Amino acid sequence: MQFTSIYQASRSRLKLTTALFSLGLLASLATSFAADAPKVAQKPPTSRGALQEGFPFLTACVSAKFPAGNDANKGVAIRFPHDSAMLFDEDLLRFAAGWTGGYINPSGVSFDTGHGGHPTIYGTQLFGTKNSPGWADASGSFADPRKIEPYGPIPEANGRYDGLYVTGDDVVVTYTVLGTKIYEQPSAVEKDGLIAFVRTIQKAKNNQPLAMVVCDVEGATGSVTANIASLTAGTDLTLAGLVGAAKDARLEIIDGNRVIVRFPKGSAAGTFNVVVWKGTEANKSAFAGFLAGKPKLANYKAGAKKHWPNPIVTKGQIATSTTPDGAFVTDRITTPYPGVYSGVPQDWKDNTFKRRIMIAGLDFFSDGKRAAVSTWEGDVWIVSGIDDTLENITWKRFSSGGYENLGLKIVNDVIYTTGRDQITRYYDLNNDGEADYYENFNNQITSSTGFHEFTFDLHTDKEGNFYTAKAGPVKGGGRGFGGGGGNGHVTEFAGTLQKISKDGTTREIYATGLRAPNGIGVGPDGQVTSSDNEGTWVPSTPINWVKKGSFLGVEDTRHGNKSEFQQPLCWLSHSDFDNSGGGQAWVTSDKWPFKGEMLHMSYGKCRLYLVMKEEVNGKMQGGVVQIPVKFTASAMRARFNPKDGQLYVVGLNGWQSSAASLTGFDRVRYSGKPVYSVQGLNVIKGGVKLTFSQPLDKASAEDLQNWSGKRWNYNRTQDYGSPEISVADPSKKTRDRLNITTASLSADGKTVTLMIEDLKPVMQQSLAWKGLKARDGTEISQDIQHTINVVP
Repeated sequence: MQFTSIYQASRSRLKLTTALFSLGLLASLATSFAADAPKVAQKPPTSRGALQEGFPFLTACVSAKFPAGNDANKGVAIRFPHDSAMLFDEDLLRFAAGWTGGYINPSGVSFDTGHGGHPTIYGTQLFGTKNSPGWADASGSFADPRKIEPYGPIPEANGRYDGLYVTGDDVVVTYTVLGTKIYEQPSAVEKDGLIAFVRTIQKAKNNQPLAMVVCDVEGATGSVTANIASLTAGTDLTLAGLVGAAKDARLEIIDGNRVIVRFPKGSAAGTFNVVVWKGTEANKSAFAGFLAGKPKLANYKAGAKKHWPNPIVTKGQIATSTTPDGAFVTDRITTPYPGVYSGVPQDWKDNTFKRRIMIAGLDFFSDGKRAAVSTWEGDVWIVSGIDDTLENITWKRFSSGGYENLGLKIVNDVIYTTGRDQITRYYDLNNDGEADYYENFNNQITSSTGFHEFTFDLHTDKEGNFYTAKAGPVKGGGRGFGGGGGNGHVTEFAGTLQKISKDGTTREIYATGLRAPNGIGVGPDGQVTSSDNEGTWVPSTPINWVKKGSFLGVEDTRHGNKSEFQQPLCWLSHSDFDNSGGGQAWVTSDKWPFKGEMLHMSYGKCRLYLVMKEEVNGKMQGGVVQIPVKFTASAMRARFNPKDGQLYVVGLNGWQSSAASLTGFDRVRYSGKPVYSVQGLNVIKGGVKLTFSQPLDKASAEDLQNWSGKRWNYNRTQDYGSPEISVADPSKKTRDRLNITTASLSADGKTVTLMIEDLKPVMQQSLAWKGLKARDGTEISQDIQHTINVVP
């Protein structure tokens, strides 16, 4: 998957807009040092609008400078006043780092289109912890319990990340350790130009002994006196203090240079602070000031003030494109970019939030008048005013900080998104239109440092189970997988399609062998489908009819699956049909033609296709025909509106695509006029039957001059994609012409039978017709591509 830069990055100072931190334990000190907050002279890193100002957290794979190998694969970078921040690791339940002087370097595809990179902390790191669990297991060990591979969350019996609350400018993370519920608010405080990091923790009574990592100081020696740990490494001094904890809790230094807090079994519930500071012997006396006051958490259950009180209002555009027969019309739900469709280059700075919006997920609330969309940048927006006129489209930002939210589903009017870290369920605790609690619905997925490990799409079946798919860790340049570093590793869930239980408690691999499945589908009867992106082991774009346990072709992501390669329902050629597949949608509306049939979205060609399918001798095969409407951007996700019954399509332009715009949100509306199109395809012995939506003129249907066709194969290898290979002579890279010997029309005038010389199974066959007429004289010119896995 090749990414191309779209916009020049902005160069504006990452200046926090939050008020000075007001943690209870330092209330008495706040007024004395607020005016002395240190200034940062460095220029901040650049981004394409993906680093949001005025919001306290962002989730990504983030690397710290020390200890060695300190990568938080599911890291929550939480920022505070004084250009300071801390990094929480969702998988390991640890605070991986604290630093001052900035926020993060926005590296990686969703920030700067870079291949092989991911964000790193920006500024001066003051403390860190090793890449191991932040809390000990039942035996008291801090060893990594993930025996097969060091990716994904620790076993839930040891600990589970439960989610986070946003309370104004504060963040409270919540998790469970050995059955004990923890709420934790990180912060940074300043005194006389010095910064200390504070972890305010509310702990229930623990029924098992607990131990928590505070920091690791490589090469240090130290001691503990009166619940203050002191570690010296050269001229650097690190101090850690415990304030307000139960009397039986204590600070310890283990392994020579690791500070921990230990709680014996039955330690009382309460709220306490752990304070970490780094400096020198000369200024260590300031540390006592950071220990004053009473520990107190923010009121996280009450909801928060609005971060985005003013929505953005746009005006939609009606009839932006129409099919030649007039049956389908597109309308544009205009996104928040002034001048976006007038030929003026789009820029994320053009909207009032100075926020880039690349839509990657879509669903509707039950009223049908409101939709929710998720973005590659990690936001969720609620879009209202979806009516016949589209005169007043209101964009209300609902949440932020997600890790590449490339799928969204609404269940019982509750929003769920899928990202690289988890499926998130959102709660608006005070009913002000913004999310306050970001619940971890399921985070059992693995994720490494790979830049390409996107988690795509989100659907449910009729029983309420969820489905999503994860890309493999493609190397920079697109060929091969893994290799470490920013290319990542082939972890347990890489390149798989997954099923998550209705209650979120389990995640299983449903199928393996995918490369970059930017879109899946789940039919009304539970049938699962997917596409993929051409590359290693994927000779061209497929549409997969997925059976549980399937192996879909990519050997690097087989994961020991012993099943034979399941040929797709249909291949689509790179050059003229689809170079990067999107998702699939099933026509469930009574207000649209083709009810019960499946649609395929092309991300690369920005097209909508009707899928014609059949089962022959237990194997699925079929083809596609374009519904020739034009989209604002790519066609990536689609949903039918439960009220107006029309199809809505969203997409973005982040890698190879013919999309004209950065993002798009379009309605495909059925006008009520007759559809003039092929709508069915069946392979028979020696030929193909094509069924049309309208009766045909017999003379034009049976005139062989109106019909043409070609066929070719592909090579499925570890090379990037495949040339088109002659069926007659596999040494040649060409399409073979078909010899269509007869064309006959059925009595009802709707089905044409084409007899084809030497018809045989083939990966790709195209059929085209020009000059064909319906019985009423309407001309029908189309072309299709289909796959023949079995000839009856």
